[in-house]
Amino acid sequence: MMYPVSVGAYIVPLLEQNAKDLGVEFIFNTAANELIVEEKGKVTWVHACDGSTSYTVTADSVLLDTGGFGGNLEMVSEYRPDLVGFISTNAQTVTGDGIVMATAIGARTVDMDQIQIHPTVHQETAGLITEGLRGDGYAYLIVDQKMVDASNVIAGYLTKGYTIGGGDVAELAQAIGCDEATLQNTLDTWNGYVTDAADPEFNRSSFAEPLDTAPYYAIKIAPGIHHTMGGVTINTDAQVLDSDANVIEGLFAAGEVTGGVHGGNRMGGNAVADIIVFGSIAGNGAAASVQRIT
Repeated sequence: MMYPVSVGAYIVPLLEQNAKDLGVEFIFNTAANELIVEEKGKVTWVHACDGSTSYTVTADSVLLDTGGFGGNLEMVSEYRPDLVGFISTNAQTVTGDGIVMATAIGARTVDMDQIQIHPTVHQETAGLITEGLRGDGYAYLIVDQKMVDASNVIAGYLTKGYTIGGGDVAELAQAIGCDEATLQNTLDTWNGYVTDAADPEFNRSSFAEPLDTAPYYAIKIAPGIHHTMGGVTINTDAQVLDSDANVIEGLFAAGEVTGGVHGGNRMGGNAVADIIVFGSIAGNGAAASVQRIT
């Protein structure tokens, strides 16, 4: 069975269909912008707007799973001024709204300055380039036709228009504005390291095939903002905590909107476990909260 490249692209449609089968109502293109707290300190309403219509939804419990703030470069710069000017792999809708709404009613946040940088991001489209290809600073990643033929992921980069091509080394060098001799020397050096299974410059311990099969392709990359590890503080029941570490009644959270789960760095597999485990805990807790009220 062929699985999609993206884990999210595989999981989300299944969860969405399951929710639809259960009769869950979806409201699209509508931004939630305020959590409303009743006198007893319990979150009971959510205010939202779709640009022309405002909604106030009554809720016995609210679950935030709005993601992080990696698509909000202004918010990123507030916590990490050193990242001003970076591009982001996040969708433009990942703007930290859930964190802003929660802190407005007194939620505590943690690790807001912990922001993960992915080293290989396509500079024109902010597309994420596989971890199997790496580069530092502003650079071009070079692959050959043999790599394209062996990898659906890399072949997909050609389809998406990420690559610059050349029928041979000379053509590729001209296409990327590089001296032909310099590019040829780089390829020859790499191929020698592959043959020797030794890299005296960077002590690389794993080696792929030599780059020796024309045509050649280059992908322009640089580091980019990828994941925000900071967010609202939760307890083990996925309940959001206030500044005094007390539970904000009726408010649950899971996923990248939360902080303190991944520490200073986030691994992809851990993030999948995070959303599934804490998503389940938060969902069950929110449902149980409603059942206790009714």
